[in-house]
Formats: sequence, structure tokens, C-alpha cells
Amino acid sequence: MKGRRSRENIKRRSTVRGISLIDVVVGTFIMLTVFLGLFGAFRISVELVLSTKAKTGAVSLMTEKMETIRSLAYSDVGTVGGIPAGNLPQVEQVTLNGISYTINTLIQYEDAPQDGLDAADENSITADYKVVKVEVFWNVKDSSRSTFAVTRIAPVGIETLTGGGTLTINVFDAAAQPIQGADVRIVNNTTTTTIDTTVQTNANGQVSFPGAPEAANYEITTTKSGYSTAGTYAASSTNPSPSPGHVSVAEETTTTVGFGIDVLGTLRVFTFSPPGEGAFVDTFTDATKITGITSVVVSGGALILDENPQTGFPSSGSAFSNPVSPSFLSVWKEATFNASTTGETSFTLRAYYNNGSAYVLVPDEDLPQNSTGFTTSPVDLSGLSTATYNSLQLGAFLGTTNSSSTPQLHDWELSYVAGPTPLGGVTFLAHGAKAIGSLEGGGLVRKFSTTETTTQFGEWFFTDREWDTYTVTIATTSQYALAERCPNTVTLAPGATLDLSLWAALRTSHSLRTIVESGGVPLSGATVSLSGPSAHNADSSTCGQAFFSDLQDASYTVSVTHPGYQQYSEPVTVSGETELVISMTAL
Repeated sequence: MKGRRSRENIKRRSTVRGISLIDVVVGTFIMLTVFLGLFGAFRISVELVLSTKAKTGAVSLMTEKMETIRSLAYSDVGTVGGIPAGNLPQVEQVTLNGISYTINTLIQYEDAPQDGLDAADENSITADYKVVKVEVFWNVKDSSRSTFAVTRIAPVGIETLTGGGTLTINVFDAAAQPIQGADVRIVNNTTTTTIDTTVQTNANGQVSFPGAPEAANYEITTTKSGYSTAGTYAASSTNPSPSPGHVSVAEETTTTVGFGIDVLGTLRVFTFSPPGEGAFVDTFTDATKITGITSVVVSGGALILDENPQTGFPSSGSAFSNPVSPSFLSVWKEATFNASTTGETSFTLRAYYNNGSAYVLVPDEDLPQNSTGFTTSPVDLSGLSTATYNSLQLGAFLGTTNSSSTPQLHDWELSYVAGPTPLGGVTFLAHGAKAIGSLEGGGLVRKFSTTETTTQFGEWFFTDREWDTYTVTIATTSQYALAERCPNTVTLAPGATLDLSLWAALRTSHSLRTIVESGGVPLSGATVSLSGPSAHNADSSTCGQAFFSDLQDASYTVSVTHPGYQQYSEPVTVSGETELVISMTAL
């Protein structure tokens, strides 16, 4: 009895300890939850206090700056490098209560609508009063904050524009639509006080500077984040006749200029070797190019049945070529073979493809008669899809009804066209159609012009390029000549990504690149024939082009035919790298 009570007491004490542990865990979790909630609330409170403190300081600085400006005489209200000019800095860095602030001050003349705007102004004075904007920036927890105030300051007497005019800048996109929020920077180092100020365009894509001092050489630059840049240019030895040049402002006259900018795009240039013919060939000098051998052997430069000294030749045997998997396969051409048979022997050829797990017979619906085998050469494979049949294997099947006789396969070939293949290290020239001036000899000064060389992977990317029509061609100093450019016309739209392919063929002294089109659209599948000192034929590519190299410096006749179009035939003089655009007329 005593022992039993002792065990019950131990059990009771153990139960009490277990419940106490659970209570501790639950209690700790509750306390932690409450603590984290209080801590989060405390942190938010601290951040709110700091944010309020920072904003209070910003408002104080902004108010102080405004009061300072209001205390100035009207003629002194202006910024250093601004229009109107004055002694107030455009940008200031100030520290208050341990917080760093940036104070931006923008002061501009304003044309009041009450007496007419611009040329319709009743007294021809567009500087009716001054608008002051003070904006203060600061950071809280890596987050940028700002506040601003705007006020107008009117002259004591009648407004005046003596010694100054109005400079108005319009900024628009590629579709001639106004761009709001574009930065317009005005710089002039020839005025009495150096001008250097930046203002953003309004909803009409416009910014106006009434009161701009009468002077020449106003340098203007317009841009926006993610957009192209446009502006004026100074005359120099490399650009003697800039267009547009720097702007002049005349007294009591409004000078208006416009600039087009738009979202930047990307031009990607790829260089390739042109498509070329290739082939798998086995002349059976050994057995290194065959696999899956059954009752056959290579002997005497041929594939034959494997003869048994006692029983003679077996009734059948087979072998398969090594798989043929060309890189950058363009089209399969044909399978050819040279076999010797008699009335007692036979040879058939079949084509196999990789279905992902094994080489299996190409179905008859894609290659008719393949299941029974081909006994005559050549076998046309051009109808096979290279997407499905990117790897082929030839199968040879030999048979005999006479143990003393064997068929012989002397050679076989699997031909194809591969390419274009990426080609690195090609030097090319690129320039846009937009010009910023002209040379004394009459040539244009391009806004964009460069010489580059593609990487080892045959590529070069132009990022942050503005909308334009670009000319890209292989440099004449390169060992390569331009065989094809696709697309032939390179027009980059705003914000677009355009891929351009250049086919680079080894340079010869004289060559001809033909571009076949109809209504400006490339015409593929046209037969282009060249006759003269030598004869050549080629089909136009998907980009409507055909290339002929290793020609003579002479006159040739180019003939082009295409179903549904009138035949074209014209003479052309080939000298160096010659290009000919052929326009076809539909029937």
C-alpha cells in the first residue's frame, strides 16, 4: 500500500511539472507577441517623430528662403546662372538638426495672360512678373522626400524687358506629341552674367525664358531619363556648319526652337558566315564511319556481306552510318550511293532519325517508300523538316540468294546546307541618318557614327540608341564582304529592340549583292541568274537577297524570274563591291 501511494505521488508530481512547462511555453509566446507588437509600435512612433522632425526642418528652411527672396528688391530676385540673373544659388546643401537638405531655387519670368501672351502681348513685354519656386529635398530611411512652395513677385512699377527677349523651347516625341517633364538646360558663357539653368517642360512640352539677355550662343540641351538627347551644337573643325547651331536672342523678340526626343531602344548586330553545303561521305576505306554492323564487313574499299569460309555469304546483313547532326542545319539535300548488285543480290537504303531516345525509321508520310527502302540513287531529302529531323542516319541492307555472291556498297553520301553560322571578329561600320551639321566638302556630320567589331560569338549590342534609320555595313578593311543584310533597311522605332543580321563572305576583288523586292517588300524564292564573263545562279533568300562573289570587273546581265511576276533583265557593271536593287512587277 505504501509503495502504491509513493508511485501515485510521483505520477502526480510529474503531471504537475508537465503542465508547468506548457504554461511556460505558452506564456513566453504571449509575452513575445506582446513585446514584438510594442516594439513595432515604438519603432513606427520613432520613425514618425523623425519624419515629422525632418519635414518641420524642411518647411522652416523653405519659409526662410522665401522670406529672404521677398525681402529683395525686384531687380535682385534671380539666381546665379539663371534667367533672371541674381545672387541666389540655384542649389544649396544645408544641414539642420543633423539632417541634410538640398534646397533648389527656380526663378523665372512669367508672361501674364491678362495683357496677351507672346506676340499678342499688348505692350510686347512678356516678362510681366517673376515666379519663385523653392523646393527642399531630404531623405528618411533611404526614402526621398520633398516639399515646395511657389510665389509670384511683381515689379513695383511697369514691367520692362529692356536688353532682353524671350526664348521658348518646345520638346516633342517621334510622333510630334509634346513631352512633359523633359529637362531643358540653357547655357551661355558670353552674356554679362554666365547663364546655366535647367527647367522642366510643362504639359504642353514647352519651357519659356522671358527676360533672356540679348545675346548669341545660347546652348540648349533637352533630355529626359530613358530618352534620347537633342540640342544645339557649336561650330568646330569637325563640324564647321552645325545644324542646329546655338541660338540667338534679340531684344523684345521671341525666339522659338523645337527638339525631338523619345524613348531609347536597342540595336543588336549579329554576324554570320553564309549558308554553305556540307556532306557526310564514306568511301569504306575502313569501318570507322559505320555502326550497328550485322553480318557485313568492310573489305577492298566496299561494304559486303561477311563471308564464312565453310558456308559462304549469309543471306542478309546490315550496317548504319554514324549519325549526321550538322550544326545550324538549314536544309537536307539528298542521299546518294554507289552499289553493285546482280540478279542474285540486292541492296536497299533507308533513312533513320533520332526521336529523342533512339534512331527510328523516318515515316513514309515524310519520306515516301522509306519503309521498303530505296534501290536507286539519289534519294531526295529536301522535304524533311529540319526541326523534326535534325539528325539522320543511313541504313544499308544487303541480301543474296547465292552464298557465293555478295552485293557491294562502294560509297554513300548524305548532303545538306548548314548556316548561317555565327562568325566573330567582323569589323563593321554603323551610322544613323540624323545629321548635326555638314562639312565644307558637302558631306554630313552624323549624330551617331561608329566602327565596331563583333565579339567571338558574332554579336554586338547597341543599347540606349535613339530612333533613327541606321546604315550598317562591313568595313572595307575587313577580310569579309557583305553578302546579305537582313533586314536590308534598318529602322529603329522608339523603345524597340531590333535584330540585324550581317552575312559575311570572304572578300574577293569584285562581287555583286542583289536585293529583290516588290513594292519595297523583300521577295524570296526568286531565281537570280548572272550571265557575262561567267554564269551564276542563286535563289533569293527570305530577305530577298542573292550574293555572287569572285566576279570580274566587267559588264553582266542580271535576269530574275519568279512565279506571278514579270521577268526582269538588265545589264549591270560589276566593279568592286556592287549592290543592285531589283524591283519586280506583279503580273
